[in-house]
Amino acid sequence: MLEPYVRPGIDDRPDLDKALSPEDKAAVARLAIKDRRRPPEASADQPEAQTVRLAAAGSSAAAAAAASVDTPAPDMSSAYLDMRDPMVAADGQRPTTGQVSRLNWGFFAASILVGAPWIALNTIAMPNAVARLFGYDTAALQVTINPATGRPLPVATDLAMPLAVLVIVGVVASMFAMPLISALSDRTRTPLGRRTPWMVAGGVLCALLTLLLGQNTGIVVLCIFWALMQFAYAMLSAPLASAISERVPDKFRPRIERWHGIGVMLGQALGVCMGAFGVMFDSFTPFTYTAVLFAVSGILSVLILPKEPSSIEQPRQLFNSDQVLDQLRPPAHAPAFARVFTARTCMMTGVGLTGVFLWYLVRFWVYGKAVVFTSAPLTLPAGFLIAGMAAATLVGAALASWAAGPISESIEEKNIPTTRVVAGACLLYAIGLGLAWGLGVWSTGTARENGMLLFALISGFAFGIYDSLGLELVMDSLPDPRRAGHDLGIYALANSAGLALAAIIGALLVNAFEHSFGYYLLFPSAIVMVLLAGIVTLTAESAQ
Repeated sequence: MLEPYVRPGIDDRPDLDKALSPEDKAAVARLAIKDRRRPPEASADQPEAQTVRLAAAGSSAAAAAAASVDTPAPDMSSAYLDMRDPMVAADGQRPTTGQVSRLNWGFFAASILVGAPWIALNTIAMPNAVARLFGYDTAALQVTINPATGRPLPVATDLAMPLAVLVIVGVVASMFAMPLISALSDRTRTPLGRRTPWMVAGGVLCALLTLLLGQNTGIVVLCIFWALMQFAYAMLSAPLASAISERVPDKFRPRIERWHGIGVMLGQALGVCMGAFGVMFDSFTPFTYTAVLFAVSGILSVLILPKEPSSIEQPRQLFNSDQVLDQLRPPAHAPAFARVFTARTCMMTGVGLTGVFLWYLVRFWVYGKAVVFTSAPLTLPAGFLIAGMAAATLVGAALASWAAGPISESIEEKNIPTTRVVAGACLLYAIGLGLAWGLGVWSTGTARENGMLLFALISGFAFGIYDSLGLELVMDSLPDPRRAGHDLGIYALANSAGLALAAIIGALLVNAFEHSFGYYLLFPSAIVMVLLAGIVTLTAESAQ
């Protein structure tokens, strides 16, 4: 009987499943190449994303991003540290010339569209909504004057505490909203990408909640909706910040981040003007067009930017609550970082003492008396003054962003410690506060208006210098470059801590005194906190 032909090396190969022992199979498995796709870096660990969030924190901190001071975050994943192409973004895309232009103008427009309505809500609309809940309808035309003081009745010192409660609720909610939305956005797998669905949905949800916030409800309901608003705004702002670090190649990132900072500055000024002019007509008017702007902000931003690549092939990642809580844990054994964090908290407390209560300061302190030459005495002059302050702050911040570069080069040439210049910026901010306070207390006529305008101009410049040059101190104080993104996120919490402290201190001061005298005390208390920030900053020099 003929045997079938056996092809050498083909038919006579042994069955490895039967020929190899379990130990041999384990040894072969150890030598095999495992082609497992690595998940992309979490946005909480991206230093560039945290820097963008810090610049868009709702203050003139954007001057630091718009300035020409070279203080890059220590990004260990930068293409400049290895052989990767700096023209390729972190998501693997190589944008064309036209797409780079769309990225530039898209993030510039997005910073305005997202920031303007948020500033309008925080600065004017929400304080005015709290006043309306407690019977102070600032859009009313009739004013009852107290003959003993010559000021309107009732005196609005009892508004500070409910506004402080609202601010603290928002601060606590935002502290958990940002890390939670960041973690969920990182794990999104859709054909539209990771960030696009969140931005569109966040804008629409912000619009719906804004309309609800404008209704006549109780303070408890208002606090609940305001807490939900923090999560909705995080859905809009957190993915936007992450998109800059993921979609912009290292080659073009400085230019695009600079234009993003300019957009944030313009958006802040526009937002204050929107709230100030809107409240002149009706208490609900700012909420109406703010909701419209929120609704279109996410959609227009997505349409202007190039299409985001699909994230369906991204590896699945299980959600772990520890990854969210880890973003709230400060670095251990980092005394230099603790000092700059403390200084930032004190500075933001001083800034917040006038910023949180700005609408009440202007309305019930600067214009405490009825204005008889206008048909809307309680809103027109206050609205125009706040709009003028917004313009003055923008001019000051723009001057700071222009001057920060030459100042940085000059102090480097003369070997002057940066801490002294940053402390000098704190002193300059305190001088602006002192001018507004002095002109308001010991002067009459238009002195209070001029004092507030001078304060806005000086504070915009001083805080811009503080942020632009203070960023160098922050980068030098980071304990571990490999955890720069996490630590910068912790540093950004100083803004929230300062805002909460400002709300508490301001409410206690205003409620402790009758009439509008409590508003006088906001300025000296702010001066103390700002000077304390400068002193803490100087201690960093002695510790080096």
